Amino acid sequence: MTRTLTLTTSTFRDEHGDPATWSAATLDSYQVIGDIAPPPPLPYTHREMQAEAEAWEVAAAGQQRLADDLARKDHNIAAGIHRRGAQDARQHAEAARLGWPAYEAFLNGW
Repeated sequence: MTRTLTLTTSTFRDEHGDPATWSAATLDSYQVIGDIAPPPPLPYTHREMQAEAEAWEVAAAGQQRLADDLARKDHNIAAGIHRRGAQDARQHAEAARLGWPAYEAFLNGW
């Protein structure tokens, strides 16, 4: 049985471990592999992630307005729920603003 190894940046990282511990030569090798076999493109462009962040900001503003309105009417429990929803939406927006890798990490709790 012949096993064909595919040279990718992911397999290089798997073999060499944490990039923080790499030597200058290892970093150079990694960059060369990236030039030869670049990683696949991200599923979402920077522009798409900025649009996602904007959508989360709009959601956060809506949740916050509702929380404020409920608090004025002394519905404190419901207001607290919507405040937490607004905070969650702001966190999603912050992660999305940083691009897909950060957003994916945020969604997966990394």
